[in-house]
Amino acid sequence: MYALLFSEHGLSAAEISSLFIIWSSVTFVVEIPSGLWADLFSRRRLLILAPLVTGTGYGLWTWLPSYPAFAAGFVLWGVGSSLRSGTLQALVYEELGRREATDTYARLMGRSQAMGTTAMMAATAAAGPVLHLGGYGAVGAASVAVCVLGALVARTFPDSRAPRGTSHPAGAPAGTSDEPEASDEPEGAEGPEAADEPGAGGFVATLRTGLGELRGSPSARDAVLLTSAVTGALMIDEYVPLLIGSMDVAESTVPLLMLLVTAGVAAGGWCAGRGARLLGPALAL
Repeated sequence: MYALLFSEHGLSAAEISSLFIIWSSVTFVVEIPSGLWADLFSRRRLLILAPLVTGTGYGLWTWLPSYPAFAAGFVLWGVGSSLRSGTLQALVYEELGRREATDTYARLMGRSQAMGTTAMMAATAAAGPVLHLGGYGAVGAASVAVCVLGALVARTFPDSRAPRGTSHPAGAPAGTSDEPEASDEPEGAEGPEAADEPGAGGFVATLRTGLGELRGSPSARDAVLLTSAVTGALMIDEYVPLLIGSMDVAESTVPLLMLLVTAGVAAGGWCAGRGARLLGPALAL
C-alpha cells in the first residue's frame, strides 16, 4: 500500500521509481556485510533491532509524509531487512545443528517464510477496512505496532553462542563447551575463530574468508548471482498496487486484489523442502 501512499501525496511515477532505486541500492550495499554482523554480534540482538529500525521508517512515512521522509524510510527499511536476512538463517541453522536436526532446515525455514507470507496476506486483507475507517494514518500506526511486536518476539529466540571474546574449547562451537567434536558445528553458521575476537581484526578475517569462499566455489558464486537476479526481478511486484489503483477501483479494494499475488508466494513457501526434492526443476522455472 505504500506505493499508493506515495501517489496520494503527489509523487509521480518517476519519483516513486527513484524511491525503489534507493531502497534496492541500500539493501544491496548493506546486505554485503550483513553476514559478517551475524558472526560478530549477538544474532538475537540483531533480530530485535531489525524490526525497530524498519518500524522507525514506517513512522516517518506515517507522520512526516514527504519525499525526504519516504527516502529515509526506505533507507531504514533496507538496513532493517539486511540486519534480519542472513541473521535469522544463521541462528536457526546453528540451533538446529546443536540438536542434530539440520536436515529439517529447509522445511522449517520454508514454513517460516510461508507463515510470514500468510500473515502478510491476513494483514493485506485487514488493510482494506482499516484504510476505509482510519486512512493511511491508521495503516501506518498498525505497521509500526507490528514491528514493535516483532522485536518482542525476537527476544524469545534462543542464542546459544558465547559472547565475543568468551573462551571455549578449541574445535567446539561457541557457547557449547561440552560438545567434543568440531563436526557438530553447522557448516557456514559460524565464522572463523578470528570472527569471535573483538575489534576490526575479526571483521577483516571474516570478510577475507567469505571472499575466499566465493573465489574458490563456483556454486557459491552462482548462488549469490541467482539471489541478486531474483531479488531484482521481484521488485516489479512493487508496482502492482499502482497498476491496480489505476483500474478505477476503490483504494480499500486494492489490498483485497493484492491477495491474488501473495497467495502464490505463500503456496510456494509451504512447498519448500518437499518441493525442492520432488519438483526442483519445475520450481526453478
